[in-house]
Amino acid sequence: VQYEKAREDRRAKVNALYKYIFEVLSAVAGLDLSTVEEMILDVPTFDPFDSFFAKGGRKSLKIFYQEGVARGAECGRVIPGVEKGSRILQFYVEKTPDKIKGLCLYFVRYKNDTSINDKTIHEEISFGVLDASDGLLTGVKNVLEKVFLPAILETSNWGKLGQSKEDTKDKQYFVETIKKFISFLGGAAASIEATVELKKIDNIDFSELQTFEKITAAADNYDTVHQLEEVLMIWYRQIEHVLIESKQLRREAKDSGPLMELENWKYMSAKLNFIIEQIKGKNCKAVINVLKVAQSKVLKMWQELDGRITDAANESKDNVKYLSKLEKVCQPLYTTDVVLMTQGIPNLIKSIHMIHRVSKYYNTSERITSLLVKVTNQMVTTCKAYITDGGLNRVWDQETPIVIGKINECISLLKEYQKCFHETRQEPSEHLGERPLEVSEMYIFGKSEAFCRRLEKIMEMIAIEQNFNALTRCAVEGIDLMAVKFKNVYHIFQKKPYDTLDPTVTEFDVDFVKFMSEVERLETQLQNFMRACFRKILSSQNSLQLLQRFQNLNMPCLQEETARTVASILQHYVAELEATKKLYQTQKDDPPLARNMPPIAGKILWVRQLFRRINEPISYFH
Repeated sequence: VQYEKAREDRRAKVNALYKYIFEVLSAVAGLDLSTVEEMILDVPTFDPFDSFFAKGGRKSLKIFYQEGVARGAECGRVIPGVEKGSRILQFYVEKTPDKIKGLCLYFVRYKNDTSINDKTIHEEISFGVLDASDGLLTGVKNVLEKVFLPAILETSNWGKLGQSKEDTKDKQYFVETIKKFISFLGGAAASIEATVELKKIDNIDFSELQTFEKITAAADNYDTVHQLEEVLMIWYRQIEHVLIESKQLRREAKDSGPLMELENWKYMSAKLNFIIEQIKGKNCKAVINVLKVAQSKVLKMWQELDGRITDAANESKDNVKYLSKLEKVCQPLYTTDVVLMTQGIPNLIKSIHMIHRVSKYYNTSERITSLLVKVTNQMVTTCKAYITDGGLNRVWDQETPIVIGKINECISLLKEYQKCFHETRQEPSEHLGERPLEVSEMYIFGKSEAFCRRLEKIMEMIAIEQNFNALTRCAVEGIDLMAVKFKNVYHIFQKKPYDTLDPTVTEFDVDFVKFMSEVERLETQLQNFMRACFRKILSSQNSLQLLQRFQNLNMPCLQEETARTVASILQHYVAELEATKKLYQTQKDDPPLARNMPPIAGKILWVRQLFRRINEPISYFH
């Protein structure tokens, strides 16, 4: 009765604030509203809700939806169709009896200086879901990667941080730190998931196989020996599968960096060492001891497998040892400081060359090629982050001199990388019998070269945009229409949704060809426009002034038309010169004078006008 009364007391508290929370839970859990309310009423106390809604109360409220042992009479009702002790999906507030393995629905309020108002609750609190169905690490990683990181990259409100270079660096560092943490969570989750436990055998009591007498007795029993051989073969097949996996090529992200190689070997080393620990454990030793006494033929296969897994573990350990030395020299690749990266390239290449020379296992051309490909991947990734300020600003949204400077620095970095590689490769070996570094350069530098070609195309587009932008400042009537046409073409390209800096996105190359085709068409129209302007030359002087306006545009597409126009104006000028000469010869003795001008002064003024008519075009031609 007291439990039922407590439940009704909780029900009496349910108001519009509670209803809002219930509606959100209903939408996420896929349950109807009344079911959610009844399930929440099963919770023993509403104190966390009251504190969350109150002035000066808690700033967060966590509600978990996951499987657990069904609540009994303490919830104040009999749950229909559920037997005592069975497991069902339930809501828990603030904490769970078991580890978190379902949905964590969290509500957060930014300020708690006033109580929450039922009319503005949707504005005062934020809501999110952490799905721990595949593990808590994976759940946290997904929330950071799919919710918080995209939100950070989209935001323009950074509080006190402005647009200065230092503030931009702080933003980039913050974004990089989150990305590193996401990568760490993914690696940790993968490491845990990859752990291999030898199958537990429930029908054998291994504690009965610890003394010499019991081992001997078991070895004399045919059925026991046969059973233990089957157990050993189950473990054999498990370990064999891990060894086959360790030799296969790993599926990796197309942009994984060199530190990912180190992480992979760390995971493999941990996985193999965990198996070796189990092999050395008392259960496995007990099985092997019995089979040794029984002289089982299965042991020969097992010993061969034992040797192979020991070799694989030693290889992993050795690779981790040498790749760990790369960690320090690889760090500049994970910053957005291109100058620091460029300075660190020689040390990085020398370190990789050293690994090739002294490592016992990691000295094959395949592995060194794979490592250098990852170095290239990271350089391209970092260059993209540097150009876009860590994804905060697109190429097209930045000031032209700044983005051109960044692109040139990235191209210089990638060329320096190739140069250092070739220089190190060509250095004479100090060690007799040392194998040369034989790797596929096309495979290593293919991505960086494609990225450089993409950057050059982007620079070409920016240069064209700058050329056409000059049209808006040109004082030639009608030319501004050309500028408007170009802007329309350029804006269509800018709005494309794909990653412009990704060399694997082939849509860019298709659109680039279209863009260049449109530019060529506009240039032809511009040439025709210029030709039309000089179709009828009335005055060499005026025509030359107009031509100079076209020349000030500095547009390569008009150079040929300019030369043709100069020739036409020059031809017209020769005719003007001849006409002026005839006029002078005819009127020099009695030139027309302005009204009320003295004869000498009038003659001087007349001759100066004729001189100006022929002299000013000369200075333009010059």
